[in-house]
Amino acid sequence: MRFVLIRSLLFVLALSVTAGTSVKAQATKPTAGADAKSKSAAAAKASAEFRRVPQYFAQVDLSPDQREKLYSIREKHARKLDQLEAELASERAAAMTESEAVLTAPQRASLNKLRVESKAKAAAKSKSTTKKAN
Repeated sequence: MRFVLIRSLLFVLALSVTAGTSVKAQATKPTAGADAKSKSAAAAKASAEFRRVPQYFAQVDLSPDQREKLYSIREKHARKLDQLEAELASERAAAMTESEAVLTAPQRASLNKLRVESKAKAAAKSKSTTKKAN
């Protein structure tokens, strides 16, 4: 769960970084109607997601050709990694469902209460941290 949050934050950061820089547009054949717009938007989003180099690589004076090769490598492997992450999340959910099935009804109720309290505590902590930052 934490990994998904971190990945989402990194994606947002990557999009904000790439929005401020020039990115080579990939030539695509337009198709008819709204389908073309959705496909080009999806292609642009996917392209922007991979237009980053791994951590510290940017500090070793990469050539433009090296950057393009790294982008290609990241895109190629990201699809497989996304698939594996989805499988892992599914497996974790199945394990949690099976684990909760072992509990009695009162135990499940107590577990849910603890989860709610934990979320409330985290939200309160987040609010106090935000106030301190301002």
